[in-house]
Amino acid sequence: MPLTLSRPAGKVRRAVHMPAIQPIVIGAYTLMETGLVIRGRPSYEQHVGVGDFIQRAHHASGFWLADWLRYGDSRADWQDRIDQAINDTGLAEKTLKNVRSVGAITPEVRRADLEFGIHEVVAALSPEQQTVWLERAAVNGWNRRELRLEIRASRRRRIIEGQAVLEGLFRVIYSDPPWLYGNKPPSGSGAQDHYDGMTIEALCKLPVAAHAYTDAVLFCWVTAPMLYEHPGPREVIEAWGFTPKTGRVWDKVDHKFGNYVSVRHEHLIIATRGSCLPDRPTPMLDSVVVERQEGEHSDKPESFRKDIERMYDGPYLELFGRERVEGWTVFGNDAALWHQEVAS
Repeated sequence: MPLTLSRPAGKVRRAVHMPAIQPIVIGAYTLMETGLVIRGRPSYEQHVGVGDFIQRAHHASGFWLADWLRYGDSRADWQDRIDQAINDTGLAEKTLKNVRSVGAITPEVRRADLEFGIHEVVAALSPEQQTVWLERAAVNGWNRRELRLEIRASRRRRIIEGQAVLEGLFRVIYSDPPWLYGNKPPSGSGAQDHYDGMTIEALCKLPVAAHAYTDAVLFCWVTAPMLYEHPGPREVIEAWGFTPKTGRVWDKVDHKFGNYVSVRHEHLIIATRGSCLPDRPTPMLDSVVVERQEGEHSDKPESFRKDIERMYDGPYLELFGRERVEGWTVFGNDAALWHQEVAS
């Protein structure tokens, strides 16, 4: 049924620092900041109509906020005031970032039959891919996690389908293994969303050493809870023919609560085979990198790859890769594509 909205006169008491929200009156219903007041005896049809309005408003509010944020960001003449208005929303910085990302999706691409959170998953894609994946999510009834897994699996398939058998030797190897911690992926790894997790035994058996120069360097990502496993990352690194030397720490800024502490860091172990000091040791890089995580859950900042290129000349190999990268051989985890018979 048609709904006529009106706002009664008078002010509503509000929390400190929060702008007042005037009640919305729909017939016998008054929607307040903290509840719903019903006067008289509305009809069943009126009751259903108000319920439909509440549900639709709840569904649309995320998109409203996304567009509100992006418009505020676009107003250069408001910059000295808009930050305070955004702070007054009380939303966490990470939430605001996710909401802003959805604002980049044009209204023509957005779908009213899908939750706001579904749109967050595709926000970083091109408009064409956004349309494709939102349609697939609607047809298949995927939730956020299922859609994210499908997109990641698709990326991996694209790499593997266009990838020949791994051949040749490499001087620099960059790896982000899909660790299993107690037969489960370690908290914060996200690697299992790209590949099936691999046991320490399975990782040790990969013929990485057969594809490494006599003098080579390995940069290997290890999550905080995996660092102290035995057997664990050290055994894998040694099985690949390398010796751990030092490492860097990525401070992700955003916290993820663990069993003992709030974890916001990950380790990048630097290991060598033979003699492989940096080609360009200066300026020396900081061992701690503070950079907020962008993109997908397990994505690593591209700055780490750039630092590797700054330190060492190739040839470069990335293991468990997800995207093609110019100047790098990017390889997944399909054991059938490993080729061991290379010159030592």
